[in-house]
Amino acid sequence: MATKRSILFTVTITLFHIGLLISKHHNYRFSSCPFLAYIPLTSDFIVDTKCRYNLLRILELIEEAEDGLTVEYISTNLNVSRKSVRIYLNKLESHGLIKRIGDKYKITEEGKKLIENLKLSGF
Repeated sequence: MATKRSILFTVTITLFHIGLLISKHHNYRFSSCPFLAYIPLTSDFIVDTKCRYNLLRILELIEEAEDGLTVEYISTNLNVSRKSVRIYLNKLESHGLIKRIGDKYKITEEGKKLIENLKLSGF
């Protein structure tokens, strides 16, 4: 049992160090996001955010809705606080991936292109 734990510990530490080397080599920054998906994009906005995964989930959810979505709807469906959703929406809007129309948010052509590129790359 002790041997299995020491092997698991060694593998975990090794993978952690490999991740550090990769992040230094590609100039990635770690975040508090539990789903670390390194997405090489021309824009640094996803790399700099607290949680890239939630941004992409929100963007995909908005893409599926033809009439746009409200903060409350996004918050409820993704189980993310309204405050966090507003922060994510502001980031997406400031980079031209979504636009606000009244109290709803709709995806832009640039946002659609980003999602398409991510799907083509296997994300």
